[in-house]
Parts: sequence; C-alpha cells; structure tokens
Amino acid sequence: MVYFILTGIILALVRKKNPLTVFTVELKAPFLMIGCFVVQLGLAYLSLKKNLYYPVILNITFILMLVSLFLNRQLPGVKWIFWGALLNTLALILHNGFMPVSETAMKIANLENLSFEGDSRHRGMEQSLFWWLGDWIPFFTPIGTNYVMSVGDVFIGIGLIVFIVQNSLRGQRS
Repeated sequence: MVYFILTGIILALVRKKNPLTVFTVELKAPFLMIGCFVVQLGLAYLSLKKNLYYPVILNITFILMLVSLFLNRQLPGVKWIFWGALLNTLALILHNGFMPVSETAMKIANLENLSFEGDSRHRGMEQSLFWWLGDWIPFFTPIGTNYVMSVGDVFIGIGLIVFIVQNSLRGQRS
C-alpha cells in the first residue's frame, strides 16, 4: 500500500496540489476506522509475539471498517477502497480469518523463503475454490521489497491514489 500512497502523493504534487491537505477531509465515523486499525494492530502483535489468533475478531473489524467506508462513500476514491475491502473481507471470512496466498506468486516474487508462521492473516491455500480473492498478483518494487497482493488490494490502491489526488487542495498549506 505504501507504493500506492507514494504514487498518490507524487501525482498530487505534479498537479500542484498539497497532499497534506487530505488530513483536513472530514470523515464520518473516524473513530470507528481508527478503532478497527488499532484492534488489527493488536491482533497482529498477539499473533506475532504470542502465537495467538482471533479470526472472528479480525473479521468483525473488517466488517466494521466496511461500515465506516460505506458511510464515507461520497468522498472521491472511497468507493474503490470499499469494493477492495469488501473483496478482502470476503476472502478472510471464506478462509476462517486468513487471507489465501498463492505459493506460486510468492516464488515469482522471490518470496519463497518467507513463512506464514507468526503471520496474523496469511496462509498458503492453493486448493481453495476462492483463491482468486487472495494474494496472487506478484508486485515488484524498485528496492527489492517485493510482495504479492489481491484484486482487493489493487482496488484499495487505486482508491487511495484517487483519494489523495482528488482530496488534495491547490495552493493550501496544512
């Protein structure tokens, strides 16, 4: 997602807009969004440090995030983010709180040495009927931090770019 955000910032700057002004956008239910992120970070910590998984809680946070995105659907880019988050939420729900990851895509992206141990959300699931909802698109970066992403991630990325560019104001200082 970092690369999508950087792309949005660069495009905003090229269009002579101040990307910092996106922080002035008034969101509906911002504490719901923030709360979901905080809980997800806590769950990631528990899975990494304590090897504890709470897929039901993770699924609930994604559903609540969808609610907050739906409430903000009038903002440019948020509909893209909503649809991407919906696809990712479906993948999580259909796979008991885990995102299926293509081992073939991991090999293509030179990530075959990574393990899913300690990972709060990802599991290799080549046999899943719903593999196409998971992470199967190799993404290569200029600095070698390759990864794989889902169709939902692509939608979210497009939405983030649109959100940053369209909600950045011209000539404003934050």
